[in-house]
Order: sequence, then structure tokens, then C-alpha cells
Amino acid sequence: MDIITDSVNKLEEILCHSGCEESDVCLDVDPDAKTCEYERGACMVATFGGRMAEFVTDNPVRAMTKISYMFGTPLEAPAARSAACSVINAVTGFFCISRVLHSCPVESHAACLRELMEKISGHRVFCVGKIHALEREQNIEIVSDIHEAEFILVNNEGLIALETSDLIASVVTGKKVIFLGPSTSGIARLQQHEHWCPYGMQKPANIPDPSR
Repeated sequence: MDIITDSVNKLEEILCHSGCEESDVCLDVDPDAKTCEYERGACMVATFGGRMAEFVTDNPVRAMTKISYMFGTPLEAPAARSAACSVINAVTGFFCISRVLHSCPVESHAACLRELMEKISGHRVFCVGKIHALEREQNIEIVSDIHEAEFILVNNEGLIALETSDLIASVVTGKKVIFLGPSTSGIARLQQHEHWCPYGMQKPANIPDPSR
């Protein structure tokens, strides 16, 4: 099953009979947000129950919606898939399923990339979605065949691609799948995949986070 649709189904089960599924979710765009170095696009922000979470996309949506609008809905268009991911990020943040809702400060980018490279250096890597920050690195081999890879990295762009679920399902045992950045946090948690965003924040970087 499609990874986004399956995540919506899991969220529906979690919220069953809670009444939260009929609560409003506001989707907007933050033009001033400094996005994750592994992501490219506009920063769409979902707000639910006082929690804000971001999803970076080339197809942002501004709307007032409800969680239940995702249930049983074909999520095929990029805008619909991006909106669903954004809502999932906010809702999983509200219920403390995910604690990474926003990108880290730009000052943390170098440390984040350095630590990621320590993890994947010397290995063959397949990127699901364009990850420009890794294209400049010399100590990894980016491969075009997923079956040749030792690490599979999925970013925001890769997450909403329709073929991603089949790609991941086709991977043989022993390969590591890692979801990168705040945009993928909600689905990574619901799907119990490894998530990489060590400096990601619960609040935007320009708002003090009392938990840090």
C-alpha cells in the first residue's frame, strides 16, 4: 500500500472515537522559514490544536481543513499528498508521537551533515528525492540502482512520490532506510522507520523552545 495512504489509515485508527478527527487544521505557507538542508521547496505549515508542523513542498496549499477529509480519499496529486503529510506532522506532534516538527537553525546544518556523513561514509547510497547537500560529498557513492545501495535515504520530495512505497518494498533485507528532515517525521514515526533529524525542533527556530 502507498506509504502516505497507509499512514493516514494508521492515524485514523489512533483517532477513532476521539472526536479529534473533526477538528480544524489550518494549512498555510511560511515564506520566511529556513528549511532543512536536505529539502527544497516552499515551507507549508499545518496548525492543529496549537501545534504547528512544517512540510516542504513545491505544491503548497493554503486552506482550512479537517483531519477526516484525508480518510478514504485518493491521495494521488502532489498537492494532496503534501497536504496530507503536513497534517500528519501536526497531528502526530500534538499527540507526542513525533517530537520533530520544524527544521533546525541554519547554524546546525554543518553539524547535522557531518554526523550523517559519519553514519553513511564509505557506503553506497540511493536517494529517493534529490538531496543536493549530499551531491557535493566525496566519501559516499550515490547509485542509481536501489538494489546496489546499502543506505536508502528518503526526503520530502521522495516521500510524496507515488513510486516510493514500491521502491522501499522491493528492497532486500539488510539495507537501511532512513527518512531525512522534519517533513518526513510524522510518517517515519507511524511507519516505524528510522528518522534522521538530530537538531530538529518542536517550535520554529525563531521561537524559543522551552524543552531545549
